[in-house]
Amino acid sequence: MPVASGPKITPLRAVFYSVVSIGLGVGLVFAVVSLAGSDQIEVKLGDDDFNAGDAENLAAEIAERGPVPWAPLSRGRSIWINHIGDNPEKGWFAFDVQSPGASGDCVVDWDAERRLFVDTCDSTLVYSATGEGLTQFGVWVDDGDLIVDVNANDLSPDPAVEE
Repeated sequence: MPVASGPKITPLRAVFYSVVSIGLGVGLVFAVVSLAGSDQIEVKLGDDDFNAGDAENLAAEIAERGPVPWAPLSRGRSIWINHIGDNPEKGWFAFDVQSPGASGDCVVDWDAERRLFVDTCDSTLVYSATGEGLTQFGVWVDDGDLIVDVNANDLSPDPAVEE
């Protein structure tokens, strides 16, 4: 039984397919680069919100041991989570572990004795327990879980802090 042969690729067809393929590839690269440089596309990697767990348990742990560092979150970001007051529904703070403009090795550490955060590279830079002066992140309690908006920044601290 004779077997039919497929279409023959002539040199002219090969050149035509190559030129069209290269043209489409260059066009696609150009379109991606153009859109990436515009405000038409928003690139989001990871979740917007981070669930830190049961707010009541976390508040008890912070009361016993001090603020909790969390690392790394989206974009390699590390944060401190602190709670002030007796109500686990209110008084939460989440903020960056680095002083604004600090290099990658410089972070703020909790000084339990002074109840302040101190920059590891410049001990004259100190921050309150609320992290005021550090990049702040939105934080709230939802159905008993503590949620941190890891993509927000420079938010004002929670005005409902209980002293």
